[in-house]
Amino acid sequence: MAKEFTDKTRKERKFTVSVESPSGCKRVLSLDIPKEEVEKEESRVRDALRRDLKVPGFRKGKVPLKYIEKNYGGAVHADAVQNLLPAVYEDALNREGIRPIAEPRFENLKAERGENISVEVVVEVRPEVVVEGYQDVKVKVQKNEIGEKEISEVLERLREQNATLAVVDRASKEDDFLLIDYAPLLDSGNIDGTKLSENYPVDLTGGSLLPEFREGLIGLSVKDEKDIEVEYPDDFPEKNVAGTKKKFRVTVKEVKEKRLPEINDEFAKSLGKEFTGLAALKEKVGEDLVAEEAKRRDHDVEEMIIDQLIEKNPFDVPDAMVENYLASVLEEDRQRRPNAPDEAEREKEIREHFTQAAVRTIKKFLILEAVRKQESLDVSREDIEAKIGELTAGGEERSDEIKEYFRHPERRRSLENEMRDRKVLDFLREKADITVGK
Repeated sequence: MAKEFTDKTRKERKFTVSVESPSGCKRVLSLDIPKEEVEKEESRVRDALRRDLKVPGFRKGKVPLKYIEKNYGGAVHADAVQNLLPAVYEDALNREGIRPIAEPRFENLKAERGENISVEVVVEVRPEVVVEGYQDVKVKVQKNEIGEKEISEVLERLREQNATLAVVDRASKEDDFLLIDYAPLLDSGNIDGTKLSENYPVDLTGGSLLPEFREGLIGLSVKDEKDIEVEYPDDFPEKNVAGTKKKFRVTVKEVKEKRLPEINDEFAKSLGKEFTGLAALKEKVGEDLVAEEAKRRDHDVEEMIIDQLIEKNPFDVPDAMVENYLASVLEEDRQRRPNAPDEAEREKEIREHFTQAAVRTIKKFLILEAVRKQESLDVSREDIEAKIGELTAGGEERSDEIKEYFRHPERRRSLENEMRDRKVLDFLREKADITVGK
């Protein structure tokens, strides 16, 4: 049923509004503005125009209204409509208690002169989420045991990270590292000196080399010179060379092999003063792996709980919230790849890849927010100060820096939101029936 309102700031302005909810996150406001209100707004526009209008033969502000109506009637009406629509729309939002999360879309506008104005305004709102079923969630999570195998894998990675490169006097092998000079060849067979790259490091184990270039470098020794032809694939990022062939002249300046340290007491001691030997290093690695496994398990439990609550409590997600999420992903990608070619294709890929994740992330956010309100789970100022105190503990040299960092309102608000989410997730974990299996 349409409701009639009078604008308190302009007591003479009246309009009717009815609201439909085609979905949980969409509202359609049907507005009707009586022709009397349109005529009053036209009169205000006409008076303002008359005050400033300059017409030969008439004094400023004294142009006859009939002249204005004849020559500017259509423009006056258009301005009146343009003034009324946003004003009445804002009044209708206030009266109905609707809070849009994106710009409105005006549809089916009828605004003939001498008639009422009618229009439908489509807006998106946050869905009103009420979460049910979080008292009886059951999840089963896999427990990964930590043993000698897992510890040995970490030690091997540490060994790789601490490897050294040694210059060798032999032909290169497929797992070596080279230092080369290279330049493309011109049609004459001479090098293009303007594009010469000197002392360029090459990792023959890396996956970024074109296959022909990698194969051409294997078996070369210091001072060897070789012409290598490569074929760029059709999907090569640099479109100007994609699908073409090109020759390069390469000169080898160094051949290096990777040498791995032995895993023993000396190796352990080299990683830090806290390690008295290999046994101490293994113990610390084991403790870290157990902590990481517990963290992984906790994260999996929380995500399984959220997945069940999403399934038990279906609701629509506003397109505007999804678009905002994707816009932030696209902006981050542009900053990481400022010179990336074919932006349109890249944006299409990102949208296809991240849209589903965007919807789930937003649903998780809205569910956590709903549970927090339903259970009155909040974070006090004292809680925030205590958390900042934890962050500053054990490092007086950075204490003032950290405190200053969180004096910024936006950073403090971000910390507060993280703490709120953590409080709700801890609450949901306490309520859930969690089984840990092997």
